[in-house]
Amino acid sequence: MNPKISINGLRKEFHTGHAPVVALERCNLDVQEGEFICIVGPSGCGKTTLLRILAGLETPSEGNVTVRQTDPTKPLATMMFQETSVFPWMNVRANVAYGLRLRGVDPAQTESKVNHFLSLTGLERFANAYPHQLSGGMKQRVSVARAFANDPEILLMDEPFAALDEQNKIVLQEELLRLWSETRKTVLFITHSIDEALVLSDRVIVMSGRPARLKADLRINFPRPRAVYDLKDNPEYASLSREIWMMLREEVVGK
Repeated sequence: MNPKISINGLRKEFHTGHAPVVALERCNLDVQEGEFICIVGPSGCGKTTLLRILAGLETPSEGNVTVRQTDPTKPLATMMFQETSVFPWMNVRANVAYGLRLRGVDPAQTESKVNHFLSLTGLERFANAYPHQLSGGMKQRVSVARAFANDPEILLMDEPFAALDEQNKIVLQEELLRLWSETRKTVLFITHSIDEALVLSDRVIVMSGRPARLKADLRINFPRPRAVYDLKDNPEYASLSREIWMMLREEVVGK
């Protein structure tokens, strides 16, 4: 099966004022169309570097990364960061429409898409509000709506919910799952939360400490649709959570 994303022999070295720093070493990964992949690993191991290479913001030192494009009218990738990235001078509607307008999408089609994702994310009542009038959770909801409305071939998400409180995080996880189930976007999602990885993903990729290598590739077979707290009652959930933690612990505190 021809993968949507293919990463082969990827190596990334940064040249600093002192010794060079190797962030990624011999990484190989195939991602199929429509898969939701979560990546976990120790802090500073190179997870974000991997996403930045996929987004075209960094270039590999060795190896290659390919994304199979099926619709040249769509952007290849959209990246969503941990920090709030909504534009403070634009209202919610304009923020969600930003990517579409930048690409010159027909205004009627833009309006239709924006209305659709405002509805799906519960933002209709806030369409004319500005970011300073929104909570942190609402701002990230705007970012999620904008990312999906832009309709990229792949969606790259770098700890987008890390700064949120537990209640907002769970609400946004469930909204993300609902959006993904409708669009079936190919998603790579970085998280430090084992729970979040298990709730969201089809596969969990565990990375080693720096220089990062792919330590494990675990398939998550919980049925969809998923409810966050219902899933946690599943005995297999606890077993997988422990398995992932033990692998991460080896990297964080040493073998």
